[in-house]
Amino acid sequence: MAAVAAKAAPRRRRGLSWILALVIILLLVGAAAVWLNTSASASTNAVATLTIFQPTTSVAHDGGDYATATTGSTVQAGDALKTDAKGRAAIQLPDGTLTRLARNAELTLTSAHFAKDGNLQDASIVQKAGRTFTNVQHRVSGATFKVSGQSATATVRGTKFEVYIKADGSMLVKLFEGELDFDGKNHVHMVTPQQATADAQGNIGSAGPILPDTDDPFVAELAASNAAGQDTTPGTEQDYIGPPLHNGEQQQFTYSYAGGKLVKAALGYPGSAMKLQVKAPDGQTYTGTGASPIVVIADSGLAGIYTMVIIGVSGLGANGETPFVSVAASEPCVSTNIDQRGAVRRGLSSHDLTSNIQISGLSNLSMTVVGKSLAGAIITGKGTFNGAGWTGTVILLRHGTGLQVIPAAATAFGVKVPASQVVSQIGTVVGQDPSNVNVGFIVERLFTCNGVVIIDGRMTS
Repeated sequence: MAAVAAKAAPRRRRGLSWILALVIILLLVGAAAVWLNTSASASTNAVATLTIFQPTTSVAHDGGDYATATTGSTVQAGDALKTDAKGRAAIQLPDGTLTRLARNAELTLTSAHFAKDGNLQDASIVQKAGRTFTNVQHRVSGATFKVSGQSATATVRGTKFEVYIKADGSMLVKLFEGELDFDGKNHVHMVTPQQATADAQGNIGSAGPILPDTDDPFVAELAASNAAGQDTTPGTEQDYIGPPLHNGEQQQFTYSYAGGKLVKAALGYPGSAMKLQVKAPDGQTYTGTGASPIVVIADSGLAGIYTMVIIGVSGLGANGETPFVSVAASEPCVSTNIDQRGAVRRGLSSHDLTSNIQISGLSNLSMTVVGKSLAGAIITGKGTFNGAGWTGTVILLRHGTGLQVIPAAATAFGVKVPASQVVSQIGTVVGQDPSNVNVGFIVERLFTCNGVVIIDGRMTS
């Protein structure tokens, strides 16, 4: 890492300057828009980002017809999502809360809101069919996450759990970590590791130990994800799910890493025998075999594009087995600007955000990157514009191959401004849609740590 840090930072790309300008202008316009309406909005709708691992996944926006979706699409309250017989997908909220869909699953994101401070206030899902696995980040006080079936609801604050809606309308809940309240006609409090089932009428049976299930894909996937997450930087995890793999076949996935210490990959699969190889940018290959999860660490620290190769060795059967690869890295949470061997990293501190803004009439500017988030960033700001004091809060999210900027709150002269009014003012001011900002490279991961916004990705060519 010392060798990387010693190099002169390349000139910042124009795309990044647009991000900085958007953040400030969102805050300023939010303050200036007070004359439009002085009623306060209690909360702002939150959105989730869709990742498609295997086709096909379809989305129906706000009660409309289903249409084939793509990775990076936005899923918001009222949108329905379903996978077909081969499809695998996931949606992730800005705080890092992740819901994975197995094959033949269907759900609707019924609500999701930001609080005025930019934190996720609540989220709820109605699941109609199939299996989902959810990793809920620990909620702030009073915040909730709910998954409802036909006749029962699971409510959590910070936990890892699975929901399986069967064809008969019953709802099976498996709790892998944390605690969970299961409510139907009766109440069952669950602790790790337990499972419980509600029948179609809402009668919930007693909680008991998690039973083996050869059709459940999430047990092996959770083990791989947990292994990759040990001793790596939260927010760097990126998951890959391949089609069924057969004896002698190979699959490849790539991961961008702008250098530092190490890249860790973990391969999870139901059984049989597979091999995992990680090829570093210099061609060095790291190999692992054995029982699932197979863990391989590439510790050269080189920047560039890493290639994960999964090899079917033996015993995979005529139908094959689905491999799940979780990759994470150790990278510093510092201000940085790296473009090496196709990999990109931008680290933006509060000072970076403030010092890069020069707008006539703006003074007393202060901007702060708030807290930690696995899939977004909360930025607050305050200052004076032409003698008028203002404050504001925005959320940065990954959207498509770029970014999305969502205003959560703004005030001017002490009067609260509805966040929805801010967005409509932005396009004509900066020449870009704040819901789809092109930053000059492909954004693959966005998170915050130690007061720094980290944007990881790769160049387009």
